[in-house]
Amino acid sequence: MPIDTDAVFQQRQQTFLQQEQDAQQRHNRLATGRLLWFAVVAVATWLLGRAGQEWAAVAVLIVGVVGFLILLRKHQAIRRERDLARQLAFINEDESARLRRQYRRPETGELFASATHPYAGDLDVFGAHSLFRLLNRTHTREGQIRLATWLLNPSTADTIRLRQEAAQALVPQLDWRQQFEALARIEETIGRSPESLIGWAEAPHTPVPGYVNAGRFALPVATVALFVAWLTGYVPGAAVLTSLAVSWLALRQTTDQVRRLSEQTAELATALKTVNTLFVQAEQVPGEAIRLKAIRQALSSHNQKASDAVRQLASLAEGLNFRLNPYFYLFFGVASLWDWHYLSGLNRWRQQHGTALRRWFDALGELEALNSLAGFAYAHPAYARPTITDGELRLELEAASHPLLPPNRSVANSLTMANSGQTILITGSNMSGKSTFLRTVGANVVLALAGAVVSADRFSCSVVQVFTSMRTQDSLEESTSSFYAELKRLQALITLTNTPSTLPVLYFLDEILKGTNSADRHRGAEALIRQLHKTTASGFVSTHDLELGQLTNAADFIRNYHFQSDLRDGELLFDYQLRPGVCTAFNASQLMQAIGIQMNL
Repeated sequence: MPIDTDAVFQQRQQTFLQQEQDAQQRHNRLATGRLLWFAVVAVATWLLGRAGQEWAAVAVLIVGVVGFLILLRKHQAIRRERDLARQLAFINEDESARLRRQYRRPETGELFASATHPYAGDLDVFGAHSLFRLLNRTHTREGQIRLATWLLNPSTADTIRLRQEAAQALVPQLDWRQQFEALARIEETIGRSPESLIGWAEAPHTPVPGYVNAGRFALPVATVALFVAWLTGYVPGAAVLTSLAVSWLALRQTTDQVRRLSEQTAELATALKTVNTLFVQAEQVPGEAIRLKAIRQALSSHNQKASDAVRQLASLAEGLNFRLNPYFYLFFGVASLWDWHYLSGLNRWRQQHGTALRRWFDALGELEALNSLAGFAYAHPAYARPTITDGELRLELEAASHPLLPPNRSVANSLTMANSGQTILITGSNMSGKSTFLRTVGANVVLALAGAVVSADRFSCSVVQVFTSMRTQDSLEESTSSFYAELKRLQALITLTNTPSTLPVLYFLDEILKGTNSADRHRGAEALIRQLHKTTASGFVSTHDLELGQLTNAADFIRNYHFQSDLRDGELLFDYQLRPGVCTAFNASQLMQAIGIQMNL
């Protein structure tokens, strides 16, 4: 019996809310303690100073500063613990809401939408109520792109099966998965594109001049030695100033190179610290699935973990940009040749790891996308893991319902389609469920080809190119009528089926050629169906044209199904059950009578 995931999510939400509250209380107590510590140290130092106990005052001040820094670090750790618990509570609240097809996160994926895509617009792949929003548990830019790509493009059967295997391995790892997502949510800048960072890492770099490596230790040592000699009276102060002048002139030789590097890395430190926590978590991903092992292997370079290398780069970027503080640069940066040390360090890092950075972010994005598939599967334990096949077009669904409808409101249907050149004609009265059924099949196929579980008891399909023509609209901007817009869409279908080396096409045509008269509609629809029969395409056509149903008398590649409605006590009732054969009862006249049109005149 499947577990009650809603109860699990609600219980976890309450647990993390309590942890957040406890951490907040400790945070408040420690804030008060820091204030008291500061006050006590300040008063004690002042009293000891007035009493002439200068060394004791200095000792108290040093202990006070060290203690304050320890308390500050502890305070930051508690704050992070509180914020992490808050994010975990939100994640479980969001998971519970998704079960009712309500969404707490704002991302809709609409930036990945395209009006010309073969099916995304008709099957609600993106948008406020979409497959992307239902699946999405990503937070990095790479993760969102990877998930969107999986929803938009069919992969090979082997690739899809590897995703299924990896997602299945992650399903029971609820704590790890939610921790991974919470670490991303806690960092506000995590969704920024890393392309500028990757561009810096991969760009050809100007080699560090040889004198930099030779002089970055020698000159500072000489300056310190002269400073000590001046303090002890062995050399005049001019010697120290001369050494500083030489250091300043040396730094001037690389000013342009360092300034460019500083500008490139000014924002790196924060971004890298943000993403580093995710790399640490990603390196610990459990499971022996092939893709999970490949991700763990990808997160390394030169026998060094990605997290360690990224932490090192963050430290180098942050350190270099200390030079932007004029007081630091004047009193310490020149004497130590600060620029040269970090210029050398950053160049060494880029030589060692620059080509690996894109691979690390790609691995992180794939893991986020797999986590999305795993989270969706965990939340819906009754959903089926599809069987994906190669070769001839095949589709078999048992008790399939629309994944974007709450499970308690959806109606399940079953169907089988095999071989190319097949068409299933679906007739039925208005609002009986024809369009919803087409979207049910199409959306579940898209989920299956992305590697996700589907809303069905059993589901099997071959790798296909889905194509839809369901929501064609007129366009004032392009002076296009809805009928012509549909013709353009059908032209794209014909072109796709005639393109060599493409996948078998699975098409969904809703209310075909609805923008013209019944005679032309019938002739055009019949001609299109017969033309598609000669290709590797198969699909579904919904229509009000009952004459199309007679094609089964002349062609064995067409099958008829229908939805029906019943009028009881003046009320139209729908059961949304798919039945074989052509629909014989339509409800348009009853609907018109219901709004006051007198049909018997």
